[in-house]
Amino acid sequence: MHKTLIVKAFEKAKNELILKGELNPSTVKIAEEISDAIDKLIGFSLGERRYRDYHKLALELEKDQERDINITQVKIVSGLCNYLGYSTYSDFKKKIDNKDKNSNSSLIKRTISTYKYYLLILAIISLAFYGYHAVNQQKWMVWQKDRYVETDFNSNSLNQGLLKLYNADRIEHFKKIDPNCDTVFFKNDGTEMLWYGKNKSGELEFFTSVGLHPETGKTLKKITKYIIKKYICESY
Repeated sequence: MHKTLIVKAFEKAKNELILKGELNPSTVKIAEEISDAIDKLIGFSLGERRYRDYHKLALELEKDQERDINITQVKIVSGLCNYLGYSTYSDFKKKIDNKDKNSNSSLIKRTISTYKYYLLILAIISLAFYGYHAVNQQKWMVWQKDRYVETDFNSNSLNQGLLKLYNADRIEHFKKIDPNCDTVFFKNDGTEMLWYGKNKSGELEFFTSVGLHPETGKTLKKITKYIIKKYICESY
């Protein structure tokens, strides 16, 4: 059932990108959309490459009813279910099983074009319903210089991709810093305390938590001793 889960997540993300103006979003863009959404929902980041790998394997096995893929990260399975509107993986599985049992030959024989049309209509209705409640009930945040700050809803900022759903963890722990030789890069057990990524100008920037670069939307990388010596402190 994991292959159905990831395929449906990609279908939803693709339709949302189309509604935002992306006429033919790439697989990378779709994977980044999912990665960003899951990170916002559960605070757990997984690189877009892993989502693409899962999706590719799912498509290869889609016609084989006896085989499934295995998404090893339990949090990602839960996050994908939440992204598709289900509380738990069990709810998702029950819903899919019921759909399979109630399907009939007339539904199976629908043409691909008709299926895409109704799917698009459903996506528009769902987005309209979600958008109404999101604007009126959801809190928002925006990136300012070196941190996220809470802000009011602004349609122009949302259309420009600047407005993000409020995330308390991002507000409290995600900051951009300028590290130096005195910076503590690792915990006592060796766990990284700094992540990095390039901005739109190609310059390296450093952040205090894992996540996506607030300017480019790309997944940040863990700090390494090589990066420290080359870009921060030659004597490290």
